[in-house]
Amino acid sequence: MKFLQISLILLVGTIQLSAASDSLYNEAVELYEKGEFENAILRYREILDSGYEAADLYYNMGNAAFRSNNIGYAVLYYEKALKMDPSHQDAAYNLKYVSKYVVDAFEEVPEFFVRRWISAAVHLLPEHTWSIMALLGFALTLASLLLYLFAKGLALKKAGFFAALAGLILFIFTFSSALAQHRSIVHPDYAIIISPSVVVKSTPSQSGTELFILHEGTKVVVNEELTGWQNIRIIDGREGWIPSDDFEKI
Repeated sequence: MKFLQISLILLVGTIQLSAASDSLYNEAVELYEKGEFENAILRYREILDSGYEAADLYYNMGNAAFRSNNIGYAVLYYEKALKMDPSHQDAAYNLKYVSKYVVDAFEEVPEFFVRRWISAAVHLLPEHTWSIMALLGFALTLASLLLYLFAKGLALKKAGFFAALAGLILFIFTFSSALAQHRSIVHPDYAIIISPSVVVKSTPSQSGTELFILHEGTKVVVNEELTGWQNIRIIDGREGWIPSDDFEKI
C-alpha cells in the first residue's frame, strides 16, 4: 500500500507549538524515526499535558501507536484527530485502514435517516468553523434587518426581509452545529476500547453476568457512569457495563 506508507509519515512542520513544547515535539519526531514508537507517544502526551492540542498531533500519535502494534490507541488517536478536524484526509484514510485489524464486527442498528443526515452535516466542519459561520450569519441578519427598517424603496425592503430570513436560518443552523460540536468535545459520546479484551457485564460489578466480549479498537457509545464502571452500547444495540480503565473517551 504505497499511499498507506506515505500517509503514515509524520506531519513535520505543520504543527505550531510553543517554545516549551517545541523541544518535546522534536524529540518525538527523532524517536519515531528511530523506531522508538512508544517513547515517541510519551513525548506527544507530554505536549498534550502542557495544554496544546491539535488534529495533526493526534494523527502523529495514531501513526506511532499503529507502528507499535497498539490498535486500540491507533483508532483512538485517529478518531481524536478527526473529531478536531473532520476534513483530515490522512487520519480518515488511516482510520479506515487500521479498522481492518479490529476484531469485533457488529451489524449496526439502522438510524432514522433524517437524524443520520443532520449528524453527518454537523460533523462536516470543526467547531471553530461553525462558530465563524454563525457570526457571519448573525451579521448578515442584523445588516439585512437594518436595510429592511430604513430602506425607502419596496424592492430594497423585500430584499432586506428575505436576506434577514436567510441569515437567521444560517445563524440557527451554524450556531446549533457549533454547540453540538462543543458538547461532543466537552462531554464525549463515544469511546474506544483500549484493553486487548474486556468482558461486558450485566451490572456494574465483577459478579455481574457475562454478556459478551469486546476487543481493542472497538468504538462504543458511553452512557451513565458509576464509580469505576461505565455503561456502554455497541452499534447493534446491546448494552452492558465495563470497568472504566478498559476504554478512553474520544
